[in-house]
Amino acid sequence: MNTIIQIVRHTPIWVLPLIAGVLWLGSISLRERTVSLRQLLALPVVMMMLSIGNALGTAATAVVALVVWLFFTTIGGAIGWRLTQRPLAIDPDLGRMTLPGTMVPLVICIAIVVLRYSFGYLYGRYPELRADQFHALTLIAGGALLAGVMFGRCVRLGRCYWMARSGWMASA
Repeated sequence: MNTIIQIVRHTPIWVLPLIAGVLWLGSISLRERTVSLRQLLALPVVMMMLSIGNALGTAATAVVALVVWLFFTTIGGAIGWRLTQRPLAIDPDLGRMTLPGTMVPLVICIAIVVLRYSFGYLYGRYPELRADQFHALTLIAGGALLAGVMFGRCVRLGRCYWMARSGWMASA
């Protein structure tokens, strides 16, 4: 218990609003809502940029980091595709779609917070881990998997939108 108290006491104050904001963004998806294509792309694009940033600033060699990133992003994309429900309604004229409520973005946001917080703790407590390629690849894989899930979700919803826009009637 003392360790947990020490971890919380040494957490920078700016981290708490950041965590709250990330959790709020994830919780928006719990209810049915209508979104534009721009809103649909925002979180996956930010997550992809963060996961690429994770890969660039680590002890992993560039080629290995790229292979691990691509592999886990692909796996995450397949998972995200599979977990995504079809939109309830699509309005191609306005560029909007109505999405059912889902827990997927909230779970992904919680996982991001846990991943980043735990690695921040580990690197703060054991600075020598920053030079360890295994830990670097673990962080890269985790971030890429989570970003891939959100990207796969976005791609499936985008496919539904483009099919509706072109007048195709097919299951996505």
